[in-house]
Amino acid sequence: MWFCELHSCEHKFARVWIPDAEEVWKSAELTKNYKHGDSTLHLTLEDGLDIEHKLDDKTKNLPHLRNPDILVGENDLTALSYLHEPAVLHNLKVRFTDSKLIYTYCGIVLVAINPYENLPIYGSDIINAYSGQNMGDMDPHIFAVAEEAYKQMARDERNQSIIVSGESGAGKTVSAKYAMRYFATVSGAATEANVEEKVLASNPIMEAIGNAKTTRNDNSSRFGKYIEIGFDKRYRIIGANMRTYLLEKSRVVFQADEERNYHIFYQLCASSHLPEFKNLKLGKTQTNTLHWMVGLLILIVLFCVYLCSGINELNQKGLFQVLAAILHLGNVEIKDRDSDSSIIPANNRHLTVFCELMGVTYQDMSHWLCHKKLKTAQETYIKPIPRLQASNARDALAKHIYAKVFNWIVDHVNKSLRATVKQHSFIGVLDIYGFETFEINSFEQFCINYANEKLQQQFNMHVFKLEQEEYLKEQIPWTLIDFYDNQPCINLIEAKMGVLDLLDEECKMPKGSDDSWAQKLYNTHLKTCSLFEKPRMSNKAFIIQHFADKVQYQCDGFLEKNKDTVNEEQINVLKASKLDLLVELFQDGEKVTSPTGTAPGGRTRLSVKPKEIRPGASSKEHKKTVGCQFRNSLAMLMETLNATTPHYVRCIKPNDLKFPFTFDPKRAVQQLRACGVLETIRISAAGFPSRWTYQEFFSRYRVLMKQKDVLSDRRLTCRNVLEKLVQDQDKYQFGKTKIFFRAGQVAYLEKLRADKLRKACVRIQKTIRCWLVRKKYLRKKHAAITIQRYTRGHQARCLVKYMRQTLAAITIQKFQRMCVQRKLYLQKQAAALVMQTILRAYMARQKYQGLLRNHKAVFIQKHVRGWLARQRYKRSLRAIVYLQCCIRRMKAKKELKKLKIEARSVEHFKKLNVGMENKIMQLQRKIDDMFPTRAELVFFLLSLPLSLLPSVLSPPHLHLLPLSEKMTRALAEETQQLESDLNEERSRYQNLLTEHLRLEERYDDLKEEITLSVRQELDSENKKLKHDLTAMRQSLLGNAGAGAGAPGSPPYKVLMDQLNSSCEELEVRKEEVLILRSQLVSQKEAISPTADFHRLNEDGELWLVYEGLKETNRLLEGQMQQQRRSYDNEVEVLRGELQSVKEENNRQQQLLAQNLQLPPEARIEASLQHEITRLTNENLDLMEQLEKQDKTIRKLKKQLKVFSKKIGEMGAGQVETISPGQMVEETVRPVNIPRREKDFQGMLEYKKEDELKLVKNLILELKPRGVAVNLIPGLPAYILFMCLRHADYVNDDQKVRTLLTSTINSIKKILKKRGDDFETVSFWLSNTCRFLHCLKQYSGDESFMKHNTPKQNDHCLSNFDLAEYRQVLSDLAIQIYQQLIKCMENILQPMIVSGMLEHETIQGVSGVKPTGLRKRTSSIADEGTYTLETILRQLSAFHSTMCQHGTDPELIKQVRVRVCVCVCVHVSDPVCVHTRLRDRCETPQLLMDTKIIYPVTFPFNPSSLALETIQIPGSLNLAFLTRV
Repeated sequence: MWFCELHSCEHKFARVWIPDAEEVWKSAELTKNYKHGDSTLHLTLEDGLDIEHKLDDKTKNLPHLRNPDILVGENDLTALSYLHEPAVLHNLKVRFTDSKLIYTYCGIVLVAINPYENLPIYGSDIINAYSGQNMGDMDPHIFAVAEEAYKQMARDERNQSIIVSGESGAGKTVSAKYAMRYFATVSGAATEANVEEKVLASNPIMEAIGNAKTTRNDNSSRFGKYIEIGFDKRYRIIGANMRTYLLEKSRVVFQADEERNYHIFYQLCASSHLPEFKNLKLGKTQTNTLHWMVGLLILIVLFCVYLCSGINELNQKGLFQVLAAILHLGNVEIKDRDSDSSIIPANNRHLTVFCELMGVTYQDMSHWLCHKKLKTAQETYIKPIPRLQASNARDALAKHIYAKVFNWIVDHVNKSLRATVKQHSFIGVLDIYGFETFEINSFEQFCINYANEKLQQQFNMHVFKLEQEEYLKEQIPWTLIDFYDNQPCINLIEAKMGVLDLLDEECKMPKGSDDSWAQKLYNTHLKTCSLFEKPRMSNKAFIIQHFADKVQYQCDGFLEKNKDTVNEEQINVLKASKLDLLVELFQDGEKVTSPTGTAPGGRTRLSVKPKEIRPGASSKEHKKTVGCQFRNSLAMLMETLNATTPHYVRCIKPNDLKFPFTFDPKRAVQQLRACGVLETIRISAAGFPSRWTYQEFFSRYRVLMKQKDVLSDRRLTCRNVLEKLVQDQDKYQFGKTKIFFRAGQVAYLEKLRADKLRKACVRIQKTIRCWLVRKKYLRKKHAAITIQRYTRGHQARCLVKYMRQTLAAITIQKFQRMCVQRKLYLQKQAAALVMQTILRAYMARQKYQGLLRNHKAVFIQKHVRGWLARQRYKRSLRAIVYLQCCIRRMKAKKELKKLKIEARSVEHFKKLNVGMENKIMQLQRKIDDMFPTRAELVFFLLSLPLSLLPSVLSPPHLHLLPLSEKMTRALAEETQQLESDLNEERSRYQNLLTEHLRLEERYDDLKEEITLSVRQELDSENKKLKHDLTAMRQSLLGNAGAGAGAPGSPPYKVLMDQLNSSCEELEVRKEEVLILRSQLVSQKEAISPTADFHRLNEDGELWLVYEGLKETNRLLEGQMQQQRRSYDNEVEVLRGELQSVKEENNRQQQLLAQNLQLPPEARIEASLQHEITRLTNENLDLMEQLEKQDKTIRKLKKQLKVFSKKIGEMGAGQVETISPGQMVEETVRPVNIPRREKDFQGMLEYKKEDELKLVKNLILELKPRGVAVNLIPGLPAYILFMCLRHADYVNDDQKVRTLLTSTINSIKKILKKRGDDFETVSFWLSNTCRFLHCLKQYSGDESFMKHNTPKQNDHCLSNFDLAEYRQVLSDLAIQIYQQLIKCMENILQPMIVSGMLEHETIQGVSGVKPTGLRKRTSSIADEGTYTLETILRQLSAFHSTMCQHGTDPELIKQVRVRVCVCVCVHVSDPVCVHTRLRDRCETPQLLMDTKIIYPVTFPFNPSSLALETIQIPGSLNLAFLTRV
């Protein structure tokens, strides 16, 4: 930085440039000394605002210094002491806005800013003034550049070129026009043919056929041209030649909004009423009178120009016919015949006129507009084409004809400008597009930017060469200056296997497409070239790093635009025309290969004028693509420019609104960066940008020299002075005629000179001011004495005169006042008597009327007050009665609620079931008595070997068999009865628990809806009452007087009565809300199932038990059937999945066998194709599932809407409920293709008002199933931590606190609402742990930073210590863990008994069997629905769900141990289990004494995932988050 090199930069009042979002750069002044190591600068802006500018923590770069005021407004930017972007921008702005100067030098470049105003600086006198002058002798001007090119051509015998570039609307065409006018005026013509007039006259022709109105420019050139102006040996104009590039053909058939077609069409339509154009049948156009007049005048000028250009009258007529025919062709309407063919209606007016003007047959043209010819090796087919292809073919034909007309006119203009004598030298003027980048960039922008890359390379090489020649001429030791070389970018485009080469190769393929070409580009350049990139979210685009900026190109349409083909049969029809001009246009016999038209749409369409084809050339010359032709033309142009001495004119567009002398810094700096001006500044700044001759230096800095330092040799004097003033000799160099300074040294010398002059001025001012003040004092003193003498004499005389006049005046006034006062007294006395008489009479009448009104008012008030008192009493009475009714009803409902609760309580049921419990206890005692005998017998029989079994069952022992069988049957019956009771109690408890949870959720939802609706109604009613109160107050204040609204007055009392009644009504509404809430509670309780028990006496207890057992059996049968159906469905699904897996395995084996037979390249392609097919099938399956989910959601919404209506009907009628079905569905957001972030710090920024939306979308409404499958594990935790990082980064304490509090409360709320869902609990356990680990990993504690990368250490929190919140999150994680264990136990509880204890597949649990006996399945196992495989599948599902959610492995291990402990508690002692089965009579919990709280630990598990690489999917609806 230059700031570090100057002594003044560390002190106050140093002026610098700081970045600004609006003005790009803003000036400021240092208010405090800067010390090395300071992180901020204290600055004051020009408007007086004090700010603190924070320096970059990494680079510590200081701001740019401002140039001294003497250098502001320099006409050459390289003369500035500080060469950087803000200095260049400020200098251009000062010259343009303050001095109204549009031209500025930047070394060899002329910067021209479009003033959008006609300036008187281009007349003949200005041309004569610049003629013969050197380039630096006068102010910058386009004439100075033209004069320099003309002089160098004559002096160096070398051809010259003037390269004019810039954006559309920057003034390129006008600058080129003025340059050619200068050459035509200065040089004259060598012959009598007035060639210079023909050169200038060619401009109207080219503007008519090549210029159009765009959104940026009303007269924009839609093609590039290079005009060579030829000179003879005496340097007089003898001819010219024009070469064109990049004609925008698509404008003929398509124009964007607020843009127009080429000028020639509007001029032709404006002249359609003339007799010469009647046969064109253009009809009337909707244009104003001014446009008609301008069009007529321009068309008359074109007639004259055509004559000058050698176009005879017959060709002129044919030319206008062809142009009018293009207009009629665009109006031809093509309709669908069917889906694969199209037709033009018979006798189409526009097609008829087109055929008449073009001299072709109607049948042939209408036929080939809707058909195409296909050729094979043996036959030729004619195939109809659909309407869209026919329309494209029509547009392609119109564009092709216009391109032919354009090239024909250019050829005739060149013929008329061709020199008749030998050309000695020439000056070329290049007017071409500037660098372009739009939202959608296609083939046209690619070619334009390719041309600008070539021109920029030529510009950089030329600027570097001139800088080197300057140093060599002055014999200055120099080193190689580094500058940007864009040769790699050019090689990427035009080299072998480059973009254009691959594009031409793809065009030759029979089935070539844009997609396959894009894949070739990716495979060829993505890993080998750093300038080529692939967008993240697109497979049909590519990015190229140009010298000005990165540009993303869309591949769609590249092949079609590169081919640029038209239907061959349509061309053959035109070749058979009777119009001679049309035959001449197509006499080259152009051969096309594709019958299809160009694709519709697109921004531009390119056309490159081909070179003249040599006779006998091969037919391949006719098949060159647009890219190949453009590359060859550009190569010829570069060859021409390299053979000449270039002169550069960079045109700048100051603003987009076309305001005169209005400078937009943002737009200007974009163009300066793109056109290479800043590159020139950088190259100059790398060397010695400031250069002074020895005489200039001596004259300027003579004040810094002492008399003894001045020598006769100026060079030696300057050397001695510089060695004393500047200690570092690297800051300057002595040349032969100049002194070269580094950037900033001139400013330092100017500071020393200003300080020296300031000191001398202070001394001179001190002496002169003393002499002037003393002289002024003496002069004032003498004048004051003289004035005082004359003044005092005059005052004495005036005093005497005044005293005499005063005495006389007093005497006169005494008598005069006496007369006046007497007359006034007599008049007042008479008037007073008259007024007293009238006033006393008026007062008497007023008093009488007042007494009368008072009497009547008292009478009216008496009756009104009585009526108001009666009304108020009636309202109070009605309100009291209504309130008493409400309170009594509320108390009655509360009493009813208590009675219902008592009726449903456990004690009540116990009282009813006392007899049943006694019966069950008796049956259990019988079973206990019979169980040992049965167990001994079973164990005895099982312990005997098989050989002894017949002997045991011999006849002596057969009498025991009936007894054992009876016991077995009785035992089985009792066991079945007990199991049925057990299952009935279990199912009843589970049903009640499920219904209780469902009703609780429904109660919460209804409570929220009722509260919201009532609150809205109360708010609206309150607002209405306030509005009425305000209106009444205003009406009372407006109608009554000052005393009418006072307290105690009748209006005031009426107002207070109404206010009291409104308050009473509000209280009544509040009571109604309370009543509605109580009604909802009662309805909630009424919905729950209540058992209707028969009230029997003690003798009917057995019947009650019997009825309960029957209900239990029915319930068990229903559950068993339902579970069996679900099991069958699950088996069928698994079989289907197994079959699909088998088919997929066979298909994979076949594919592997086929791939092994293919070569390696084809093997890779085949595997990729198979993978694409598989992913497509999976995508279709997921879409079907999504449709089913949507249908289910819609069905549930409808059911919920019906249920809400029923609840609303059951409640109070005045409460309006908002059903979920009426909520507005969220709009689908468009897919945003994220751009590549350059420097992402791993933070997310959000606004405070978006915090609720963040918590809602990320926690409350997030579905764990979709997140676990589609996204990375722990993504919500990462997003929340990235938001927390940004709040810590901006040091916002409140934002950190509210974010953490909202996150914790939301997690608790979602777990409370869906705590029985295992996936939800597991998902938030994983994310809570990950959030806790992130807080530890990025806390800055060394114990947690051991495994971090350097980038992760940079992301640590810097402002807040969140240790307390880490403890809160740890407690929350423990709660979630306990809830997870509880949820798993609730799921596994009904499976363990039937799946492990009652199932015989587990040996040693249900009974002891010898290993040799055959296993038998019990009847209970057949009737149950849970097996060991079911439990294993459930445990596997638990494990896979936690793994998908990214739960820590150590935590999964603890959960697994906890589940194993739970299972072992249930199955460890079978005898104890059966005993508990017998003893269970009251509690509904089966084998669930596992409430022991086991310790849980959360070991620290750091994440290796980098925060800056995390992408937020659009499905989370978090578009309001901004990546930082």
